[in-house]
Amino acid sequence: MWDTGTVLLSHFYVQWQKMGQKNRPRVPFLAGFRSFCGAGMKKNCTFVNHQILTLYMRTDLIAQLLLMAGLAVAQHGIAQQQVNVFDTDVAGGQYYRIPAIVQLHDGQLLAIADDRHGSDYDIGGNWGIDIVGKTSMDGGKTWSDPIMIADGDGLRAGFHDSHGDAAAVADRETGQILIMCASGKQSFLSSTLQEPLRVGRYTSNDGGLTWTESDATSDIYGIFADSPEVNGIFFSSGRICQSRRIKQGDYYRIYSAIDAPMGVGCLVLYSDDLGQSWHALGGPAARPTIAPWGDESKVEELPDGNVLLSCRSKRLDTSGRLFNIYDYASGTWGTMATSNEVGTGTYSENCSCNGELLIVPVVRTSDQRTMHLALQSVPRGKGRQRVGIYYKPLMDSSDYDEPDDFSWGWKCYQVTGNYSAYSTMIATMDGDIAFFLEDCNDNPGTTAYDLIYQTLTIETITSGRYSAKNNDHGQQEDTSACGSAARCDR
Repeated sequence: MWDTGTVLLSHFYVQWQKMGQKNRPRVPFLAGFRSFCGAGMKKNCTFVNHQILTLYMRTDLIAQLLLMAGLAVAQHGIAQQQVNVFDTDVAGGQYYRIPAIVQLHDGQLLAIADDRHGSDYDIGGNWGIDIVGKTSMDGGKTWSDPIMIADGDGLRAGFHDSHGDAAAVADRETGQILIMCASGKQSFLSSTLQEPLRVGRYTSNDGGLTWTESDATSDIYGIFADSPEVNGIFFSSGRICQSRRIKQGDYYRIYSAIDAPMGVGCLVLYSDDLGQSWHALGGPAARPTIAPWGDESKVEELPDGNVLLSCRSKRLDTSGRLFNIYDYASGTWGTMATSNEVGTGTYSENCSCNGELLIVPVVRTSDQRTMHLALQSVPRGKGRQRVGIYYKPLMDSSDYDEPDDFSWGWKCYQVTGNYSAYSTMIATMDGDIAFFLEDCNDNPGTTAYDLIYQTLTIETITSGRYSAKNNDHGQQEDTSACGSAARCDR
């Protein structure tokens, strides 16, 4: 289907100017426009006068043009500018890393980041790292001043030295926010059972304004007391998944992927009391990925209640994601599958970096059929650059009953062409995707990232092939996939 759009170039030039030099994309607007039209000017573009351009093209081509101008098409065809939420100051030695984001009942967004001082190094190579947040009440257009969540004292003496790599969830019924994070002074690679990388737990009941802390190190390492090879642990940053199907007691179950040393790979924990106690999904001896490939990972609930794990690989030549599925009926993990084919897999060229995994209900535009859509964000490479969102339709259970189903069938939406790394996303109450990523923007070098927020619609991501089906936000689904409560307690 072909649409006709009319774009006022003068309007977009004004928006370009308003962005300011700091927030503009690297490609100048007019250069990007000319590059887009190029030799295909007669096919895609027709000038009416100096200011008005009529575009005869599919809506996905319009989206590409607006992306070159640093904008994304919003739900009703209105262009929305990306927002620099956490602005790294290289000269001042203030670096922001590792995005996480949640939305509360009132629509408020809470964006979360590491505030690293002096360098962008992780815990163990840096000290005094804080976790900070900013809130937005207008859908991400404007943001508050920073809120201190976890204050690293930098004294190199235990749990309070540094805190980082936040994994977050907002409980859909109570609004309570949970953050699990890495804490202390020990790096992941140098962690031992005697001097471990510690685990922090932070909760807020007032929308992120104040926080209660606790040291969860003994609780988490204690799960693997009979597995001494698990001598280093951290929760994968970004989104903690909350089930829509399993509720044991006062809370819906939550899942988080955790990362363990080489030889162990990715592990998955679940909690039925919003993070006060955790258990290994499949048992402490379960190893969902083939060591030593499995590394930083993300987890999501499938439409039938089973659990999907997506891992980055320690092997750069794998160039894609590793997938596995936990099946509640058998109480076991499947066989890990690799998705690395160019054009159909979640290909990421020579790039070891994590992204986000999300599954949302959608409507297919061509026939109005309802289904689900899997989204996987990741830098497409080469190396840490060109973050995109891969998407794959899940029409029925035959599309997600085996790990190998996720090795193929992906298409990709390009979010940025810049050097870029970690990203996360959540589905908002409106059915849009709140996307939060590390982007070098106009910072010097290739690892000094600003943390950039965008609201993306399903239509934009899929070039109009699908739209959001947002009438089941936060609603309980039946638990037929799990059967009895006892079978869910694995």
